[in-house]
Amino acid sequence: MENSEKPFSEPSLTSDVALVVEGKKLHVNKTVLSLASPVFERMFFGEFKEKTLSEVPLPGKTYADMTELLRCIYPSMYNPITDNNIEVLLELAEEYDITSLKERCRTFVTTYLKLNVKTLPKARLVHFMNMADKCGFDDVLEECLRQAVYVEYSDVSGLQHMEGFKDLNDKTALEFFKRRLVLVEGLVRPMLESCMTASGNLQEDFKTIIDRKCNEFSHRHARHECRECKSVCCTQCRKLNAEAMEDLTHTIKNLLPAFRESE
Repeated sequence: MENSEKPFSEPSLTSDVALVVEGKKLHVNKTVLSLASPVFERMFFGEFKEKTLSEVPLPGKTYADMTELLRCIYPSMYNPITDNNIEVLLELAEEYDITSLKERCRTFVTTYLKLNVKTLPKARLVHFMNMADKCGFDDVLEECLRQAVYVEYSDVSGLQHMEGFKDLNDKTALEFFKRRLVLVEGLVRPMLESCMTASGNLQEDFKTIIDRKCNEFSHRHARHECRECKSVCCTQCRKLNAEAMEDLTHTIKNLLPAFRESE
């Protein structure tokens, strides 16, 4: 039986090979590792030189990481997946093609996202989106997108400034912006319709509302060649437009939490 403090550090009744990592030995059982990983199966029972070795070196690995992996796949231990070990475990699960461990990681992230929906930092959310992209966790990606669409995007601490956001693959980024657009339009459209009969064109509706406001305030609605925007416009309309967009942005930002709760 392995020492609970330093498992795999000494030979046991069942160990039949030693993995050598950073000059230290991890005494393991070939069959146990082979049942978990087809890569280990080929290594120990295929036509490779490791098949005949009593000690198998694993260059490039760390002793702590490999010990954690063994703790999580050995039936006698089966350590849980946590926020602290998932990064290492996923990387090794990918390398050694350990499907069962990948599925446990997938379940952990899905549960973690749902339990921490109100407190999950933006950077962590983006990190999980990249993880889901890389590992093909479609359900995890769906949950990430469902949450991300309500999170501030353009603020100084918004999603676009989070490390890794620009690394999302094109398909995921497109899906995020599509959902964001649908959400924002869903918030804006009722506001427009309460002011007038919508034409069906968001830009034209907004322009009409601004024109009307300009007239209501008794400003001279004068369209002229503008030096700033190099087109025909009304100075007062442009001012009202800027103010309206600022107010609209503020309103949408405040509405997002309530909109989420109503789903």
